[in-house]
Amino acid sequence: KEFVRKFKRYPHFIMIGLSGFLINIFLTFFFTEFFHLWYLLSYIMAALFSWAFNFYMNSRFTFRGHHTEHNLKRYIFYLQTYSLMGLSSLAFVYILTSIVGLYYLLSILIASAVMSLATFVFNKKVIFKYFD
Repeated sequence: KEFVRKFKRYPHFIMIGLSGFLINIFLTFFFTEFFHLWYLLSYIMAALFSWAFNFYMNSRFTFRGHHTEHNLKRYIFYLQTYSLMGLSSLAFVYILTSIVGLYYLLSILIASAVMSLATFVFNKKVIFKYFD
């Protein structure tokens, strides 16, 4: 029961995260295949777009009712910490793609799945300070 209470917002987070993931995949593919950019550069650029989308949507829907003061400061902190977390995701994608030999979009899918639960807890407790 305690677990259900703590994670009742997780389905919202997953739906928004899935939308952000689709934005990320589409933009990564678009930048890589049509502009012939290196897949990691495309991934970084796409991540910045999807992070902005995810922040806005989670602020409005997943964690609605959170303290809304200092949203710009909160967003800057969000970008800073997601950039640090993104480094591990970037390394994971690089290893899976360039060393293991997986297709770059599959590598992004795996890295995103691994990061999902950790980013939910981080957003809930740190970014939006949302307590059930």
